[in-house]
Amino acid sequence: MKGLDLSEEFYWEIVRPLIARRFPQLMEKHAAGLIGYGSDVLGHDDDLSRDHEWGARCYIWL
Repeated sequence: MKGLDLSEEFYWEIVRPLIARRFPQLMEKHAAGLIGYGSDVLGHDDDLSRDHEWGARCYIWL
């Protein structure tokens, strides 16, 4: 699985429900994304690139 796909799934399955449950007032007032310089951010990751900073993550902007 590509890191970008993993991070998107992480947002929809874990982060967004957590925001909805704990901070419902922020549901329409936040944005989420993945920024950085890694190959997973650009969608070019492969098995070798998973050895550093690879995994499910996202940034939340309020």
